[in-house]
Amino acid sequence: MSDEKVVKLRLSLMGRPVRNYTFDKPVITIGRDPGSDVFVDNPGVSRDHFRMERTPTGDYTLVDLGSANGTYVNEQMVHNAVLGNNDVVRFGKYTLWIGYDADRRALAEATRRSGADNEQHTVVLSRAELGNLIEVAKEKESSPPAPPVVLQAPASAGVVTEVKAAPAPFAGIIVGFLLGAALGAGAVWMILSR
Repeated sequence: MSDEKVVKLRLSLMGRPVRNYTFDKPVITIGRDPGSDVFVDNPGVSRDHFRMERTPTGDYTLVDLGSANGTYVNEQMVHNAVLGNNDVVRFGKYTLWIGYDADRRALAEATRRSGADNEQHTVVLSRAELGNLIEVAKEKESSPPAPPVVLQAPASAGVVTEVKAAPAPFAGIIVGFLLGAALGAGAVWMILSR
């Protein structure tokens, strides 16, 4: 389960956001040491203030490393504590909000492996293609709507039932969307080709 979960940290100084982090590593170090995963250059923070160790469930445990000013989780001084979602760790003048989330990279990789292709691509039309698309849309606008299709159910006991199929209500919306997209793309192309 630890492979599917990441921890998100939001570092704040006296209530003002400083930086956001996302980790999936087993040990996260926090302190004044420039080599720390969360580096905080402040005299109120010890060089090696505390670390976070991942548990088998994917959550993290906080371990205070003998810091001079202590480490507080939800305003309680701790030496060791399991960190839950939305817990707040205070050390010196800094706070660190803890949040757990699904690892979107793992989800994207699983989707890619399953063969699902959710990529979206931009279509570039030439002037001629754009003109043809506009002409087709104009013809569809000016032509009368097709009469509804009448389907007859088989007669049973001498009763004839007539079922009328409604015209596709979204056809005009789809054509309008495509026309708008094509016109927008054409306008951008014309502006960029100058």
